[in-house]
Amino acid sequence: MCWIPFGRSPAASAGGGWRRGSRVVKGDPCPVLAHSRKRRVAIMSMQSKVLCLQQGKADVTAGLLFDMDGVIVDSEPIHARAGAIALQRCHLSLDLAPISLQFKGRTDRDMFEYLVQHQTDTPPAERPLLVQRLIEEKAKAFGELLAEVPLVPGVLEFLAASRQRFSALAVTTSAIRRDQAQIFQRFDLHRWFDAVITAEDIQRAKPDPEPYLKTAAAVGLDPALCWVIEDSTHGIRAAKGAGCFAVGLTTAFTAEELRHAGADVVVDSFAELATLLFARASRSDNLPV
Repeated sequence: MCWIPFGRSPAASAGGGWRRGSRVVKGDPCPVLAHSRKRRVAIMSMQSKVLCLQQGKADVTAGLLFDMDGVIVDSEPIHARAGAIALQRCHLSLDLAPISLQFKGRTDRDMFEYLVQHQTDTPPAERPLLVQRLIEEKAKAFGELLAEVPLVPGVLEFLAASRQRFSALAVTTSAIRRDQAQIFQRFDLHRWFDAVITAEDIQRAKPDPEPYLKTAAAVGLDPALCWVIEDSTHGIRAAKGAGCFAVGLTTAFTAEELRHAGADVVVDSFAELATLLFARASRSDNLPV
């Protein structure tokens, strides 16, 4: 039975309970109503953030969390080539293309474990060693191809503007730390970020919310105060599961796919996102965009 509160007594308020007749009931007597209230609060919070976008205002108390591959660097084609090279070096005649989108935003370990289990006849006892070798060979090949990896257009200008508008910037990537470190070194990205979470820092990869929960904790912010920029459906689901505001960037998936995954806002470029966030405010305070 669902109890509708007719009013709270001082005793009930002090103890976190509700009065029904002469009895005080501890806690929330109606889980359905409690869930509904939490949902309304969450919706209002999201609507407030969307309004900030529409008004060209970034919340200076918020954190801005970036995925790396496909958001900061246009590295997905190079990752695909590195994966193919790893398979060749391990003498596996397999094609990554059919499962590339399925594992977009997830870790190399997730992808190679799936391949070894479902597309090879490797004995179970030998699979972990093969998976680890594939990961290492892919990392080696990625390093060899690193010079071909470009930045996503407009990302450095966006980082410069965001650094002055958000209280913390961080990266949440499914890449291994070796790949992340090489990308950061090549483009001198360390100067922009307060924290970095990689595949080695988590137990459960995207679309699980753990990566973004850990990143928010690393910068000392409630996830509800964090904005996330993601290009994959797995990443969007991870961000939303953590309680973050999710911006989808259409470098890998369509706007419709990103919205279906839960993106609060979808943009085609950093220039478009910068216009939404900073343009109107810049007219009044002359901060760089």
